[in-house]
Amino acid sequence: MAKTYAKPMLKDFPATGEVTISLAKTKTLTVKIPDAAFDPYSNARLTLGVGSTPPTPVGGFTPLTDGEEGTPRKDVTMTLTNSDLAAYVGQLVELRYEVSYESWDPDISEPLMLRIKA
Repeated sequence: MAKTYAKPMLKDFPATGEVTISLAKTKTLTVKIPDAAFDPYSNARLTLGVGSTPPTPVGGFTPLTDGEEGTPRKDVTMTLTNSDLAAYVGQLVELRYEVSYESWDPDISEPLMLRIKA
């Protein structure tokens, strides 16, 4: 059964509601993946999507667990750059992370809504 994880958080931005991002003032965003009991060999990558269109993966996968025991890592962060967001100027975007495992379909997080401005 698919899991849904807590929404990602942006460093230096409020954790609730819609977040407005000004590309003129922001070069890089630090995205924190909330700590959770991830399965061994879990990896995450960020996705950006608008409305009902399939989300677009951003960047590579980042490990969420360490070692063969699959100990969940704490304070996992990833980055979004100005160029990752430039295609979405003037839109309300869903920022999510997908969690993939060795052998089954990825699970996704709840969305963090971003309003992208030039």
